Amino acid sequence: MSTLNVLRYSALALGVVAGFKTDLSLKSEAQKQEEQNQLHAQLKLVEQAKAEYAKLHPPKKEIKAATAGSSAKIDLEDPNLDYASVILSAVESLKQ
Repeated sequence: MSTLNVLRYSALALGVVAGFKTDLSLKSEAQKQEEQNQLHAQLKLVEQAKAEYAKLHPPKKEIKAATAGSSAKIDLEDPNLDYASVILSAVESLKQ
């Protein structure tokens, strides 16, 4: 009879330990999933904010970019080069 009680209580203890282990692992998994859901929600909000900002503030075409593009096209060896426009564009780029 004593051996039977030892087996019963051993099985009971083993079941309780296994139950706690399973409970802890499930809680941990649920917590990780909740953190991932919160992260995805925050990332979604950031993407929406970026899209709204881009919609409200369209990119401005800067004059510097236009003069930089035209200065890249300048060929000093060209006999038809307008030096006045080159100098004025350089001065304008320095003003800004």
